[in-house]
Amino acid sequence: MYQLKTFRTGAWIVSSLILLAACRKKDTDLQELDNLVNFETTSQGIVPADQHIQIKLKLSRAVTQEVPLIINVTTQGLEYGVQFTTSPAIESGTITTSIPSGSNEAVVTVSKVPGAPFVGDEKLTMNIYSSGSPIIIGGTKEFTLSFAELIATTGTATMDGGGQFYTNKVFVDLSANRSTSVNRNTWDLGFYSGADYRVTLNSSLAMMAKQIDKNDLTQVTAVDTVGFGAEVAFSQTNPRSTQMPYIDHPSGDLTRTAIAEVAANAADNKVYIINRGLTPGATPATRGWKKIRVIRNSTGGYTLQHADIASATFQEINIAKDADYFFRYASFETGALTVEPPALKWDIAWTYFANSVNFGGGDVPYLYQDIIIQNRNVQVAKVAVVPGGVTFSSFNETNLAGLTFSTSQTTIGADWRAGGGPSSAPVAHTDRFYVVKDGEGNIYKLRFTGLTNAGGERGYPSYEMALVKEG
Repeated sequence: MYQLKTFRTGAWIVSSLILLAACRKKDTDLQELDNLVNFETTSQGIVPADQHIQIKLKLSRAVTQEVPLIINVTTQGLEYGVQFTTSPAIESGTITTSIPSGSNEAVVTVSKVPGAPFVGDEKLTMNIYSSGSPIIIGGTKEFTLSFAELIATTGTATMDGGGQFYTNKVFVDLSANRSTSVNRNTWDLGFYSGADYRVTLNSSLAMMAKQIDKNDLTQVTAVDTVGFGAEVAFSQTNPRSTQMPYIDHPSGDLTRTAIAEVAANAADNKVYIINRGLTPGATPATRGWKKIRVIRNSTGGYTLQHADIASATFQEINIAKDADYFFRYASFETGALTVEPPALKWDIAWTYFANSVNFGGGDVPYLYQDIIIQNRNVQVAKVAVVPGGVTFSSFNETNLAGLTFSTSQTTIGADWRAGGGPSSAPVAHTDRFYVVKDGEGNIYKLRFTGLTNAGGERGYPSYEMALVKEG
């Protein structure tokens, strides 16, 4: 039996004990809708520093049989095999590929030939020529790749959030008209690459952290965690303001993280008990608990010490700072890894998120779906659409004066959508849009157009954007 989800202030929220399947589209309903194949975006650029780029073709939903695709290819100022190659290969002006059974995408990789010269005006155009039954070619059937850094002027896209269970966190680079989807179950902690030594939790997995008054992992046992099961855990039905210190503040303020700044003196760094939260899925599973301690290492980075609560020993992971990124990451299972793109290669991200809400007694931790956050070098202003006022279409550079920009990572947050409760379908607001100034000074207007794919499945948000002023 499925419980109804809790409905609060327009947000359709999931607790650790609630199944999302209550609002699923029935398979029979989905079968009645066309399954379309489209390029993920209409255009992208491959910057001089990049050797490869992946071009994705997406279906409305996964298929139960392999589906062949034929893509026609034309070039401008390019010679195949001399300047670039593709996988699958181009033969007689076409690429033959397929979407595997159980998948909803095909990928074409374009690679530069090492040492090949480029002027910067070279282009490659792909056009979906045919698709196997029962797939129908959608409206975004043409894609252009520029062999130069692209400052996109307009664009529409649907993000791959992984469907109704919000499997992915999706990073979006507006100027490159590109998105990057990362499974949110692949990392635990983020490590700041700036001047300070700050550590963040994976806020997309309902993680919490509580400090204890010890600085030696081997001296921490289960006795030190008595009562933590209910205290250091999200609750959608009984959230408490006393839990706010156990999460990273939703604004992104690094002075308000659950884990204190890593001190230069190793002895000053305390042990934290980590609730690793919940896996994405129809029946979210607990990811377990860890005890951790973070110290600065001799190379200027971090050393993460971690172990299971009852372990008498611990493991270490070294994480280096990297000036090209705001954060590097670590997983307790796989070690140091890259999660988000470089600092100048993403502007906003869509994600499941550890937010806060005030029901009248102060802020409490609360889990939200469909949150939009912004990068640390990005500023965002909201524009309300009112009768007789500026519209998304009419907004231009002359309207920038007087806007109030914010650096809080949740400036957009959940403000862009509403509904999703038992009696209301989730929708994107049409009475507002946002102005986004990216890390390179480019200013875009951005509005969200939907939360679902063509089959009605949530977890595939869409947007429209246009360049207002180039940086």
